[in-house]
Amino acid sequence: MSNTQYTSNSNFCPKPVAELITTKYHFVIPSYQRGYRWEEKQVIDLLEDICEFAKQDKEDSYYLQPLVVKPCKWTDTDGVQIDAWEVLDGQQRLTTLRLILMFIFEYGLMPLEKKIFTPDKIYNLTYTNRPQLDFENPKPQDNIDSYYLAVAKNVIEKWFTNHIYDGVMNSIKDCLLLPNNSKQVKFIWYVVSEEKQAIESIQVFNRLNKGKISLTSSELIKALFIMDRNILSNNDRVEADKLALDWNIMERQFQDDKFWYFISNNNDSHQTRIDVLFDFVTEKPTDHADKDYSYRLFQNLYDYCRAQERKDDSVELKQLWKKHGIDNMRAAWEYVIKTNDRLIAWYENNLYYHYVGYLVSVGNQPLDIYNKLENAKQQFSGREWTNDDTEKEFHKLIMDSFKDKGNYLNAASIDGFEYGSKYVFRLLLLFNVETSRQKGQRFAFDSFKKEKWDIEHIDSQNNASLVEHEDRLRWLNNVAYILGIESKLNERKATAKPLYNKCMDFIPKYEANLRGTGIDKQYTDFCKEVLEYFSAGDGAIKNKDSIGNLTLLDYKTNREDQDAPFPYKRHCIIREDKAGKRFMPIGTRNVFLKYYSNSNTESSFIDAMRWSMPDFDGYLREIHNTVDVIFNVFNSNSTETYER
Repeated sequence: MSNTQYTSNSNFCPKPVAELITTKYHFVIPSYQRGYRWEEKQVIDLLEDICEFAKQDKEDSYYLQPLVVKPCKWTDTDGVQIDAWEVLDGQQRLTTLRLILMFIFEYGLMPLEKKIFTPDKIYNLTYTNRPQLDFENPKPQDNIDSYYLAVAKNVIEKWFTNHIYDGVMNSIKDCLLLPNNSKQVKFIWYVVSEEKQAIESIQVFNRLNKGKISLTSSELIKALFIMDRNILSNNDRVEADKLALDWNIMERQFQDDKFWYFISNNNDSHQTRIDVLFDFVTEKPTDHADKDYSYRLFQNLYDYCRAQERKDDSVELKQLWKKHGIDNMRAAWEYVIKTNDRLIAWYENNLYYHYVGYLVSVGNQPLDIYNKLENAKQQFSGREWTNDDTEKEFHKLIMDSFKDKGNYLNAASIDGFEYGSKYVFRLLLLFNVETSRQKGQRFAFDSFKKEKWDIEHIDSQNNASLVEHEDRLRWLNNVAYILGIESKLNERKATAKPLYNKCMDFIPKYEANLRGTGIDKQYTDFCKEVLEYFSAGDGAIKNKDSIGNLTLLDYKTNREDQDAPFPYKRHCIIREDKAGKRFMPIGTRNVFLKYYSNSNTESSFIDAMRWSMPDFDGYLREIHNTVDVIFNVFNSNSTETYER
């Protein structure tokens, strides 16, 4: 980015990093700010950004981020009070840059340079909540800040080591240390004035932002709140500190995966998560392309407030703010808090948690869900709105994903769901979510969304679908394992033992990968023989693509036991459930443990090694008993329990 002309006001200007070295600065991170929390990716992104800029041929400036500060006094370790700068925003990059400079000063300077750039010239940083924080030798076990400092130092060292022969060190060093260098890395320096004067707009923040670690909409909005003089007045520092504290609490809430994946399907960077809150507040349209949509609305409010102070009517307040009766930043902040509290209340409520979580999982946005619920309440009349009404309205929203040619499906439609239908995944997810809700357990949306999921046949199809040699060989070993168990059971020994021996004889031949010798035909024939052996005889499943023979299984587990007979799949499910290393939806776990089979009347419950029609029926019956009330929401007279 080319150099830009700025106001001569020294309280708002570009400040080269080199100036922070040639002139000694001391920065204080107040206690209400979060500690140092950058992870490996963020540190590497910053290094890569500076590196990319440093290697460019043209004269230019690279802007890190707004560094919002206010003058303060600080008592050093000798008890001397010194002039310092309290950091209101920008501490993460400021801290990381100090670590980078420390590495350059120790390992990147030539002997002559070391006489000029001594380590004591690097700006100081003091975290008021951890004044003894050791930047030179952080001990991860001491505290969380030291842990992240140690991680960052290690990342910086490895990154520079990987670039030891490409001249990157010198390029970066020049644009960071040399005040007269044609290329400069700079902060946007903003000093919160103690006077009643303030800049009219911070839109320049967005214009100057560049690189992989771009300013998010929420970061820009935060800067607006921080610089609003109604909040940061000299007489109201307590409220300003509370704003920063509340912001950090909200930000931590969005960093919690359990909360985040309840309201989002997005696996993007942790840095952008809180943007969702402001998209909700500003009612950002789902398909809007402007990533700074929310920021621009807050900027409008900020500019409107400044114009009103000047008695200038040229700035018109956006309709959104008028609708909510908001005409100042303080009121906007209160509305942000209220909206965040609403999302937390949803998260903590069993009904909202499961139904909002499900609706988001199948593609709905939290704002749309809220608006539809509010519209239903507004159209409701005759009596007070109850929790039962909320539940029924949720059922209607859920059924929006079960429409065929504009018509809602009903409970009777479930029996016709087959493998390949778009409704199967939605139904199985709903079954698992609703089962968790009814049992008072919380469905783990975070674990669910971090995995890739398949629709798995409980009892394998009759055809040998595996093609790759490695996959087939794994299948043979899986079959050999379960046949080895059955060959020791008295009731199955006579038939299992010969098949086990045949499998053990065939595996070495297939391992040899003897193509062109008829080995593939032998595999296919053997596969059919095995699946027939593991079928339930007269009770075998008639249509294995039907919903009563389908379940959700994570991709890794499904990959390991694809085409395997039911008893081996069951073995894998039990093994993984015991280990607790993979998320297992409650419905998937229960179906392989035959929880839905009738233990009093069906022999299939006793025969844990086969999946038969009675098991199929019991599973389908449980699905109906769990979700029929939702599927029949548009038929209030339907109260019967499913029976087969």
